[in-house]
Amino acid sequence: MNAKKLKQLYLIKRLLLVTIIAYVVVFILMNTSYLSIDNIRRFGFSAKTALTQTSATANDTLTYSSGSIPVFAPFKDCLAVLEDSSVSVYSRDNVKFSVHSTSFRNPVMRVSEEYILCYDRGGKKLCVYNSFDLLFEKEFSDVIINADIDDSGRIAVITEKHGYKGQLTVFNTSFEERFMWYSADDYLVDVYFTGTHSVSVVSVAQNLENIDTVVYTVNYSAGEERSRITSRNVFPLAVAEKNDGSVEILSETGLVSFRSGGCNTVYSYGARTPYKFYQSDKYTVFAYDLHTQNDHFSIYVTDITGNKQFETIVENVRSVSAFADTIFVLTGNKLQSFDRTGTVVFEKEIPEGMTGIVVGKQKCVLYGAEKAYILSISDIVK
Repeated sequence: MNAKKLKQLYLIKRLLLVTIIAYVVVFILMNTSYLSIDNIRRFGFSAKTALTQTSATANDTLTYSSGSIPVFAPFKDCLAVLEDSSVSVYSRDNVKFSVHSTSFRNPVMRVSEEYILCYDRGGKKLCVYNSFDLLFEKEFSDVIINADIDDSGRIAVITEKHGYKGQLTVFNTSFEERFMWYSADDYLVDVYFTGTHSVSVVSVAQNLENIDTVVYTVNYSAGEERSRITSRNVFPLAVAEKNDGSVEILSETGLVSFRSGGCNTVYSYGARTPYKFYQSDKYTVFAYDLHTQNDHFSIYVTDITGNKQFETIVENVRSVSAFADTIFVLTGNKLQSFDRTGTVVFEKEIPEGMTGIVVGKQKCVLYGAEKAYILSISDIVK
């Protein structure tokens, strides 16, 4: 009898294993974009943890070891965290995939679908990671101004260069130097991959009375400058890549959009000055302090072309963000999410002391001076 039961249990176990394998195969076939070595390793890590009941600590709350607020970035279905001395990558269950020691004085992080780029702005060190490994590390001979990475792993780096006003270096997917471009006329300040074999390089130039913003389109495959577009008397306070390939500059007076055909101001502040702002790939969100006794703020949202999406009044605003078609507003005691029409779709009470928000596909991070909380998007977007 016992032998019969053991045989039945063995058959059930094998059937369960075959079912799991079949599910994985179907999932991969239906999600070919998901198929990468890194994603397979992530899946294997999570499956092993679940099936073997391996002890793994889920961190819904992060306390900063360095004493300063880290850099948070959505990465795949969770996030990457860059501190002065370490880089950590978390799973969907908030379990740490990996942690790497590093040392940055002014840490900056940019992510693509498959890669995490970390560098020391004003320093010389740059690193590239996936969920588990350090893939590339370089100490430049000149100071790094800014850098970007695309979904294939190409890197574009702007550095200072003696005798010039900046140098652009593009690395291929094997992390080898492929293309260099030098600027003798304008100071290079930022770079984004914005098209096939192309990067947009943002620079500033001195005119007779003021500063101009100049955006170059450079084809690193052909090794040539394709266009040079100038916006007069505009200084770039912030730069964002939009999902249509355009580059949006936030200036002292408004938003300027740079496209292949030229540039134009798509939105002006008028007499107001933004208290907070956030540029996503689809929208730009502003919070204007109305200077009322009740601490009222106007939340104003524009799309890529500067068209107003909605405007609403919120009290005690601490931070704003956007992801896909959802707008997020962090106040002193709650997190609100709005749809593109300005309708509140969810409100959630939050711990005290939260001052910033970072949002991705699956996770939302609320952070303050000493700790951060990781929330699931499914809990705050209904």
